[in-house]
Amino acid sequence: MRKKMRNTSFAMLSILLISLLIPSPGVYGQNDLPLQATAAILVEQTTGRVLYQKNAHQPMYPASTTKLLTALVVIQHLDLDRIVVVGPEIRGMPAGFATNLHVEGEEITVEVLLKALLIRSSNEAGRVLALEVVRTVEGRANISYADAKPRFSQLMNQMAASLGAENSHFNNPYGLHNDAHFTTAYDLALIARAFMEQPVLMGIAAMGDYVGDGLGGRGHPEANVRQYSLVNTNLMLPGATFGHPYIIGGRTGFTTPAGHCFVGLARHDGLSLVSVVLDSTDVERWQDTRMLIDYGFINYAFRDVAADGAPLGTVYIQNPRLGDPETLDIFLSHGHTALLSRAEYASIAWEINFDPLYEVLLYGEAQDAGDATTLRAPLESGATVGTITYTAGGQALFTAPVVTARAVYERTFDSDMDFYMDRILSNIFTIRGLPYWFGVVGTLFGIVGISMAVSANRKAKRSNHWQPQGPRRRL
Repeated sequence: MRKKMRNTSFAMLSILLISLLIPSPGVYGQNDLPLQATAAILVEQTTGRVLYQKNAHQPMYPASTTKLLTALVVIQHLDLDRIVVVGPEIRGMPAGFATNLHVEGEEITVEVLLKALLIRSSNEAGRVLALEVVRTVEGRANISYADAKPRFSQLMNQMAASLGAENSHFNNPYGLHNDAHFTTAYDLALIARAFMEQPVLMGIAAMGDYVGDGLGGRGHPEANVRQYSLVNTNLMLPGATFGHPYIIGGRTGFTTPAGHCFVGLARHDGLSLVSVVLDSTDVERWQDTRMLIDYGFINYAFRDVAADGAPLGTVYIQNPRLGDPETLDIFLSHGHTALLSRAEYASIAWEINFDPLYEVLLYGEAQDAGDATTLRAPLESGATVGTITYTAGGQALFTAPVVTARAVYERTFDSDMDFYMDRILSNIFTIRGLPYWFGVVGTLFGIVGISMAVSANRKAKRSNHWQPQGPRRRL
């Protein structure tokens, strides 16, 4: 009985320890994801913001993740429905690199070659496509693959540089190991971001398999066409062995010097993520990718920092027109959405700087933060009276104009007269006009009374100055 209890206790303790060791991406911070990969990065595709990185700028070997760049160069120069005849360029593949999917003399479209390249990771397809690109660019139909390879590598490096991948150098179209063929996790993420902008390539990368002929079902009876059954090497596509519901594409890679590599492309709830893991192990590259992807979706989202026309508060108006409010509402001219973590969103703050042309200073100094700002009239409706700056975690997010909700008019002598006349005319025939009538009547009576008094006073003075004269006496 005791032995059974000891065994049960040991089993429970083992389960507890295992559960503690299994990583849960939701509880890890930026610097403590327990990744197996030597180098890794997680980037939001549309903004390019780096959400996580580990040795992201360290030179690494990319293996077959190279084919993302190869595909970008191909679609830049070749039409998808172009038919290519496979030649001797597929011969002489190094040991372990041959996929034996193609035969010399077969006819195959560029689109199906891209499917072989990106789904099955066909190295021979990389050679065929590279040769066709160089023949097209150089206008030389008889150039050999050996002569075309350096030129295609040049096109790859030019493309990489144009994307900002400045710490990379490629010398073959499919990732065969070479000391001069290297990149970084950061540069590879830049390439993957560009790849995600190509709907055709993303459509291919999302395919779990391809079953069909080399002409994509548009074959001709006399054409030399092969049948293909390609299964995607990306085991993180939904339904695959390590499937993740938000993975929509990717590219695997492996050589002994490069280790197991994977570029994962994911999208969920408006957020697009690129994950890169380099020099991991076979199983851990999938686990590393899941950890990165989950970390991104759990912690980050596009959040509304401020809405269009958001009210920002109320300011006072100095010397407004009589009858107008002494306060004015101010608004944000336009809103903004930003990619933020939960913590960043919680730390959002803002500050308004008013234009000195409109702001009234008190005692020669700016008002305290707790005092309402006073602005000078006049102001037009929608006038920009300052700017507002939003920050998160102390970092500026965006700056936008602060505008007025209505026009503000300045008080003048003319505006005062207009105000009083309007009050009289608008109230003269109403009960509220009685005081005005009484005032007018009283004024009139007062004027008449004063006039009568003045007139009577004048008459009295005249009567006092005139005296009647008696008969004259003779001497």
